[in-house]
Amino acid sequence: MTTGDPRNVPALLRQLRQDNFSGTVRLAGSPGGTIHLRSGLVSAIETPGTPSVESALLKSGRIDDEVWSAALTATQETDGLATALAGQGRIGEAELELVCAATVFEGAFALSLGKPSEWEVAEPAATVLSRHGIEPHALAEETSRRVAVVSKKWGPPAELARAKTRPAAGADGRAARLPARYRSLLVTANGRRTPRDLAFTLGRGLFGVMADLIRMDGLGLIEWDRPRRTDRPSTAPRARAGQPVAVLPAPAASLPRRVRGASPDRSSRGPELPAAPQDGL
Repeated sequence: MTTGDPRNVPALLRQLRQDNFSGTVRLAGSPGGTIHLRSGLVSAIETPGTPSVESALLKSGRIDDEVWSAALTATQETDGLATALAGQGRIGEAELELVCAATVFEGAFALSLGKPSEWEVAEPAATVLSRHGIEPHALAEETSRRVAVVSKKWGPPAELARAKTRPAAGADGRAARLPARYRSLLVTANGRRTPRDLAFTLGRGLFGVMADLIRMDGLGLIEWDRPRRTDRPSTAPRARAGQPVAVLPAPAASLPRRVRGASPDRSSRGPELPAAPQDGL
Protein backbone atom coordinates (compact mmCIF):
# COMPACT_ATOMS: atom_id res chain seq x y z
CA MET A 1 0.00 0.00 0.00
CA THR A 2 2.30 2.79 1.19
CA THR A 3 5.70 3.25 -0.37
CA GLY A 4 8.80 5.19 0.59
CA ASP A 5 9.95 6.06 4.08
CA PRO A 6 7.72 8.61 5.88
CA ARG A 7 10.04 10.69 8.07
CA ASN A 8 7.37 11.71 10.57
CA VAL A 9 3.68 11.38 11.31
CA PRO A 10 2.54 14.33 9.15
CA ALA A 11 4.44 12.84 6.20
CA LEU A 12 2.87 9.45 6.89
CA LEU A 13 -0.62 10.99 6.97
CA ARG A 14 0.00 12.78 3.68
CA GLN A 15 1.10 9.50 2.12
CA LEU A 16 -1.94 7.68 3.48
CA ARG A 17 -4.11 10.44 2.03
CA GLN A 18 -2.59 9.80 -1.40
CA ASP A 19 -3.35 6.09 -0.93
CA ASN A 20 -6.98 6.88 0.02
CA PHE A 21 -6.35 4.73 3.11
CA SER A 22 -9.05 3.82 5.64
CA GLY A 23 -7.81 2.50 8.97
CA THR A 24 -5.82 3.66 11.99
CA VAL A 25 -2.37 4.90 12.88
CA ARG A 26 -1.48 3.87 16.42
CA LEU A 27 1.15 5.98 18.14
CA ALA A 28 3.20 4.70 21.07
CA GLY A 29 4.77 7.08 23.55
CA SER A 30 3.59 9.97 25.70
CA PRO A 31 0.81 10.84 25.32
CA GLY A 32 0.38 8.44 22.39
CA GLY A 33 -2.98 7.67 20.85
CA THR A 34 -4.86 6.53 17.77
CA ILE A 35 -5.48 8.48 14.56
CA HIS A 36 -8.50 7.26 12.59
CA LEU A 37 -8.59 7.78 8.83
CA ARG A 38 -11.34 7.33 6.28
CA SER A 39 -10.36 7.63 2.62
CA GLY A 40 -7.17 9.35 3.79
CA LEU A 41 -8.98 12.04 5.79
CA VAL A 42 -8.43 12.29 9.55
CA SER A 43 -11.84 11.51 11.03
CA ALA A 44 -10.96 11.10 14.72
CA ILE A 45 -8.02 11.28 17.10
CA GLU A 46 -8.12 9.54 20.47
CA THR A 47 -5.39 10.32 22.99
CA PRO A 48 -5.08 10.49 26.78
CA GLY A 49 -3.73 14.02 26.26
CA THR A 50 -7.17 15.59 25.72
CA PRO A 51 -10.83 14.55 26.14
CA SER A 52 -12.37 12.23 23.54
CA VAL A 53 -15.70 12.83 21.84
CA GLU A 54 -17.34 10.67 24.51
CA SER A 55 -15.79 12.68 27.35
CA ALA A 56 -16.56 16.01 25.69
CA LEU A 57 -20.22 15.06 25.22
CA LEU A 58 -20.73 13.61 28.70
CA LYS A 59 -18.80 16.19 30.76
CA SER A 60 -20.37 19.12 28.93
CA GLY A 61 -23.84 17.75 29.58
CA ARG A 62 -24.77 17.51 25.88
CA ILE A 63 -25.72 13.88 26.46
CA ASP A 64 -25.85 11.59 29.48
CA ASP A 65 -24.58 8.08 30.19
CA GLU A 66 -27.93 6.56 29.28
CA VAL A 67 -27.93 8.10 25.80
CA TRP A 68 -24.32 7.08 25.22
CA SER A 69 -24.96 3.50 26.35
CA ALA A 70 -28.06 3.27 24.16
CA ALA A 71 -26.05 4.41 21.13
CA LEU A 72 -23.37 1.80 21.82
CA THR A 73 -26.03 -0.88 22.14
CA ALA A 74 -27.75 0.20 18.93
CA THR A 75 -24.69 -0.36 16.79
CA GLN A 76 -21.05 -1.31 16.94
CA GLU A 77 -20.34 -0.12 13.40
CA THR A 78 -17.92 2.79 12.92
CA ASP A 79 -20.36 4.89 10.90
CA GLY A 80 -23.39 3.75 12.85
CA LEU A 81 -22.26 5.04 16.24
CA ALA A 82 -22.48 8.67 15.19
CA THR A 83 -25.82 8.00 13.51
CA ALA A 84 -27.13 6.29 16.63
CA LEU A 85 -26.05 9.18 18.85
CA ALA A 86 -27.82 11.71 16.65
CA GLY A 87 -30.82 9.38 16.46
CA GLN A 88 -31.33 9.53 20.22
CA GLY A 89 -32.70 13.04 19.72
CA ARG A 90 -30.44 14.66 22.36
CA ILE A 91 -27.83 16.01 19.96
CA GLY A 92 -28.24 17.13 16.36
CA GLU A 93 -26.07 15.82 13.55
CA ALA A 94 -24.58 19.29 12.91
CA GLU A 95 -23.65 19.75 16.59
CA LEU A 96 -22.20 16.25 16.77
CA GLU A 97 -20.11 16.92 13.67
CA LEU A 98 -18.79 20.13 15.22
CA VAL A 99 -17.77 18.28 18.39
CA CYS A 100 -16.11 15.50 16.36
CA ALA A 101 -14.14 17.94 14.18
CA ALA A 102 -13.09 20.03 17.18
CA THR A 103 -11.83 16.88 18.91
CA VAL A 104 -9.68 16.04 15.88
CA PHE A 105 -7.88 19.40 16.11
CA GLU A 106 -7.55 19.16 19.89
CA GLY A 107 -6.17 15.64 19.61
CA ALA A 108 -3.54 16.69 17.07
CA PHE A 109 -2.46 19.54 19.35
CA ALA A 110 -2.18 17.20 22.35
CA LEU A 111 -0.08 14.73 20.32
CA SER A 112 2.26 17.53 19.26
CA LEU A 113 3.29 18.06 22.90
CA GLY A 114 4.94 14.64 23.11
CA LYS A 115 7.31 12.54 21.04
CA PRO A 116 5.76 9.27 19.85
CA SER A 117 8.37 6.53 19.98
CA GLU A 118 6.87 4.56 17.08
CA TRP A 119 3.79 4.14 14.94
CA GLU A 120 1.81 1.27 13.46
CA VAL A 121 -0.66 1.35 10.57
CA ALA A 122 -3.60 -0.90 11.38
CA GLU A 123 -7.17 -1.83 10.46
CA PRO A 124 -10.16 0.44 11.18
CA ALA A 125 -11.52 0.56 14.73
CA ALA A 126 -14.98 1.61 15.87
CA THR A 127 -15.27 5.12 17.29
CA VAL A 128 -17.22 8.32 16.73
CA LEU A 129 -15.92 9.80 13.47
CA SER A 130 -16.23 13.18 11.84
CA ARG A 131 -18.46 12.67 8.83
CA HIS A 132 -16.34 14.88 6.60
CA GLY A 133 -12.86 14.37 8.03
CA ILE A 134 -9.91 16.77 7.98
CA GLU A 135 -7.23 17.01 5.30
CA PRO A 136 -3.85 16.04 6.83
CA HIS A 137 -2.10 19.19 5.55
CA ALA A 138 -4.81 21.42 7.07
CA LEU A 139 -4.52 19.59 10.38
CA ALA A 140 -0.73 19.98 10.41
CA GLU A 141 -0.95 23.71 9.65
CA GLU A 142 -3.54 24.34 12.36
CA THR A 143 -1.56 22.32 14.89
CA SER A 144 1.54 24.34 14.08
CA ARG A 145 -0.40 27.57 14.51
CA ARG A 146 -1.68 26.52 17.90
CA VAL A 147 1.74 25.55 19.20
CA ALA A 148 3.07 28.90 17.99
CA VAL A 149 0.33 30.81 19.83
CA VAL A 150 1.08 29.10 23.13
CA SER A 151 4.84 29.49 22.64
CA LYS A 152 4.52 33.20 21.94
CA LYS A 153 2.00 34.04 24.64
CA TRP A 154 3.24 31.80 27.46
CA GLY A 155 6.27 29.67 26.69
CA PRO A 156 6.94 25.99 25.85
CA PRO A 157 3.52 24.31 25.39
CA ALA A 158 4.67 21.05 26.99
CA GLU A 159 5.62 22.97 30.16
CA LEU A 160 2.24 24.69 30.25
CA ALA A 161 0.55 21.29 29.94
CA ARG A 162 2.30 20.24 33.18
CA ALA A 163 1.90 23.51 35.12
CA LYS A 164 -0.57 23.70 38.01
CA THR A 165 -2.67 26.77 38.57
CA ARG A 166 -4.94 28.38 41.15
CA PRO A 167 -7.06 31.54 41.31
CA ALA A 168 -5.10 34.67 42.13
CA ALA A 169 -5.95 36.74 45.19
CA GLY A 170 -9.02 38.84 44.49
CA ALA A 171 -10.08 36.84 41.42
CA ASP A 172 -13.38 35.83 43.04
CA GLY A 173 -14.42 39.44 43.33
CA ARG A 174 -14.09 39.89 39.56
CA ALA A 175 -15.83 36.64 38.60
CA ALA A 176 -19.22 38.20 37.89
CA ARG A 177 -17.79 40.13 34.94
CA LEU A 178 -16.07 37.10 33.40
CA PRO A 179 -17.29 34.78 30.61
CA ALA A 180 -18.82 31.55 31.91
CA ARG A 181 -15.89 29.45 30.70
CA TYR A 182 -13.46 31.62 32.71
CA ARG A 183 -15.61 31.28 35.80
CA SER A 184 -15.68 27.49 35.43
CA LEU A 185 -11.89 27.44 35.25
CA LEU A 186 -11.59 29.58 38.38
CA VAL A 187 -13.91 27.24 40.25
CA THR A 188 -12.08 24.12 39.04
CA ALA A 189 -8.46 25.32 39.36
CA ASN A 190 -7.29 24.39 42.85
CA GLY A 191 -3.50 24.48 42.70
CA ARG A 192 -3.28 20.74 42.04
CA ARG A 193 -4.73 20.54 38.53
CA THR A 194 -2.82 20.99 35.28
CA PRO A 195 -4.46 22.29 32.07
CA ARG A 196 -4.93 18.66 31.03
CA ASP A 197 -6.68 17.91 34.33
CA LEU A 198 -8.92 20.94 33.86
CA ALA A 199 -9.74 19.88 30.29
CA PHE A 200 -10.88 16.44 31.42
CA THR A 201 -12.78 17.79 34.42
CA LEU A 202 -14.72 20.23 32.27
CA GLY A 203 -14.94 18.15 29.07
CA ARG A 204 -13.10 20.80 27.08
CA GLY A 205 -10.23 20.52 24.60
CA LEU A 206 -6.70 20.99 25.92
CA PHE A 207 -5.82 23.88 23.62
CA GLY A 208 -9.05 25.71 24.39
CA VAL A 209 -8.30 25.47 28.11
CA MET A 210 -4.70 26.60 27.58
CA ALA A 211 -5.82 29.60 25.52
CA ASP A 212 -8.21 30.71 28.25
CA LEU A 213 -5.62 30.20 31.00
CA ILE A 214 -3.08 32.28 29.09
CA ARG A 215 -5.56 35.12 28.79
CA MET A 216 -6.58 34.78 32.44
CA ASP A 217 -2.91 34.89 33.42
CA GLY A 218 -2.53 38.16 31.55
CA LEU A 219 -5.58 39.54 33.34
CA GLY A 220 -4.14 38.63 36.74
CA LEU A 221 -6.88 36.09 37.47
CA ILE A 222 -4.67 33.04 38.08
CA GLU A 223 -1.20 32.17 39.30
CA TRP A 224 1.07 29.22 38.63
CA ASP A 225 2.80 26.78 40.96
CA ARG A 226 6.18 27.81 39.57
CA PRO A 227 7.53 30.75 37.53
CA ARG A 228 7.22 30.55 33.77
CA ARG A 229 10.38 29.99 31.75
CA THR A 230 10.07 32.89 29.38
CA ASP A 231 12.02 36.05 28.65
CA ARG A 232 8.95 37.75 27.20
CA PRO A 233 7.07 40.03 29.59
CA SER A 234 3.30 39.69 29.48
CA THR A 235 1.77 42.15 27.02
CA ALA A 236 -1.84 41.17 27.63
CA PRO A 237 -3.95 44.22 28.55
CA ARG A 238 -5.47 44.32 32.00
CA ALA A 239 -9.24 44.61 32.13
CA ARG A 240 -10.57 47.68 33.85
CA ALA A 241 -13.59 47.54 36.11
CA GLY A 242 -16.80 47.15 34.13
CA GLN A 243 -15.09 46.15 30.92
CA PRO A 244 -15.83 42.74 29.32
CA VAL A 245 -12.94 40.29 29.06
CA ALA A 246 -11.82 39.51 25.50
CA VAL A 247 -10.62 36.14 24.25
CA LEU A 248 -7.06 35.35 23.20
CA PRO A 249 -6.43 36.80 19.70
CA ALA A 250 -5.42 34.41 16.93
CA PRO A 251 -1.97 35.04 15.39
CA ALA A 252 -0.80 34.45 11.85
CA ALA A 253 -0.20 30.84 10.87
CA SER A 254 3.30 29.38 10.96
CA LEU A 255 4.77 26.45 9.07
CA PRO A 256 4.93 23.01 10.72
CA ARG A 257 8.29 21.91 12.08
CA ARG A 258 9.89 18.93 10.33
CA VAL A 259 11.31 16.10 12.40
CA ARG A 260 13.76 13.48 11.23
CA GLY A 261 12.28 10.12 10.69
CA ALA A 262 11.91 6.48 10.97
CA SER A 263 12.65 3.00 9.70
CA PRO A 264 11.48 1.81 6.29
CA ASP A 265 8.50 -0.33 7.32
CA ARG A 266 5.16 0.75 8.74
CA SER A 267 6.36 0.55 12.33
CA SER A 268 8.80 3.46 12.57
CA ARG A 269 10.64 5.42 15.18
CA GLY A 270 10.65 9.14 15.60
CA PRO A 271 7.91 11.62 14.65
CA GLU A 272 5.47 13.82 16.22
CA LEU A 273 2.68 15.86 14.78
CA PRO A 274 3.98 19.35 13.96
CA ALA A 275 4.89 21.54 16.83
CA ALA A 276 3.09 24.84 16.74
CA PRO A 277 -0.84 26.60 17.38
CA GLN A 278 -4.27 28.84 17.61
CA ASP A 279 -6.92 30.39 19.81
CA GLY A 280 -10.38 28.90 20.17
CA LEU A 281 -12.11 26.61 17.72
